Amino acid sequence: MSIFLLDDEVPIEAVRWLYFRRSGGVSTWKPFCGYDSIRLETAYRERYNGSTDRVYDKITVRGEMFEVDMESCQCIPIYWFGKKRSVHSRRKTWCSTRVVRAVWFQKINWLPLDTKLSEVIEYEHRTYAIPKLKGVTGKSHKPVHKYQSNNYEIKWMPDGTIYLVTKSAEPFGKVRLHGGLSSVPISRGFNRPAETSDRPPPITHVCFVVHGIGQQLASIRHECAKIRKTCQKVAEKLYPKLPETGQRLEFIPVNWRSSLSLNSKTLDNVTIAQLRPLRDYINQSFVDILYYTSPVYRHDIMQSLSYELTRLFNLFCSKNPQFLQKGGQISVLAHSLGSVIMHDILR
Repeated sequence: MSIFLLDDEVPIEAVRWLYFRRSGGVSTWKPFCGYDSIRLETAYRERYNGSTDRVYDKITVRGEMFEVDMESCQCIPIYWFGKKRSVHSRRKTWCSTRVVRAVWFQKINWLPLDTKLSEVIEYEHRTYAIPKLKGVTGKSHKPVHKYQSNNYEIKWMPDGTIYLVTKSAEPFGKVRLHGGLSSVPISRGFNRPAETSDRPPPITHVCFVVHGIGQQLASIRHECAKIRKTCQKVAEKLYPKLPETGQRLEFIPVNWRSSLSLNSKTLDNVTIAQLRPLRDYINQSFVDILYYTSPVYRHDIMQSLSYELTRLFNLFCSKNPQFLQKGGQISVLAHSLGSVIMHDILR
């Protein structure tokens, strides 16, 4: 029997917060680390109890790169736009996404039950099942409590096992019963209690990634995510003990192009109709080089990159106030035209 099963209120460490993730064509719920989940649950309970302290409105998560808006239950990137910006990438790993507070889980894959269904089960469990389970004295194979709806039935067994019986086997998978029904064991609380020690090391080195030409056709956010993933794989292979040192390298994309119009309407008006896709491709990529060589737009481009880099640095320092005091390192990784602009700014 679960240690949380007979508690009137589920302990903070048993509740797990998760965020919706879509990767490789597969959509699923991914649990936050224990440290993030505890902070989210603490904020949730403070708000539920009537606290108006704004410190509980937004909670930073996922290595201090995202924050959860407790009002809208959205996980939002801190340093870049949350909406999908590139028509050439279907990945949404680094976009804004939904979050869910989960108390009841399927034991087959430890995915959360539907929120409304979970609320019904929790009410039945606290109101009726807990007193009956506490009163169990002998061995029996009959349920101590049942709750039945049109589409499902919940059964509480004397040994503390709880089953969700449903006519739809799709979400639960695959334990078939008579009459076309399926049954899945469910759990009150996640399989791993949340711990504050379960968290990534603090950021000790931040690298700002500056894009080059063609940003209107691609997304520096997604390319930065690729760099981050590649570096993590290399570090795990060559420096497996790096996390034990308490160090972490993080990458932040710097998008200086999207905020600049650079007289694009005039360029569109004079673009010849023949071979329009090819000409549009050239307009959205290689023309950036011509813009930068022009004395009319050169200053605007340099100013845009300088402003965005300064804004991101100040934002990062406000979210990580101990970074500079503890000797944090800063690097800039620039590509293509971005490296030329950075050279001109720094010289």
